[in-house]
Amino acid sequence: DDFCSKQKSAFGDFDDFAAKGALREMGAAMGRGMVLVLSLWDDTDVSMLWLDSAYPTEASPQNPGVLRGPCPGGVQSESEYLRAEHPDAHVAFSNIKFGAINSTFSTTDARRMASTYV
Repeated sequence: DDFCSKQKSAFGDFDDFAAKGALREMGAAMGRGMVLVLSLWDDTDVSMLWLDSAYPTEASPQNPGVLRGPCPGGVQSESEYLRAEHPDAHVAFSNIKFGAINSTFSTTDARRMASTYV
């Protein structure tokens, strides 16, 4: 909890994690059971810049926490452009494993996953 709060404070972000009960509530939620959800989506409000670009856009990328990845942003990151240029975009999720930590791979193999898992 302390690390998360310090990170939010350093970057000037609202500490939503603490407001929702932090690790105590996360643990309680896990105890109730969770469902893994995977999806392919885009963000029409901020073009997913929060995930892999400089965000917020009005802040300098040199500020801590602003540069979040290599995506340049701009028109090519906008939902409308992506939908028009890649109308057949799709995703396939496969070879998903679940289980206790260290239980989903063989300990006799030096590699955890074969090269076919990409």
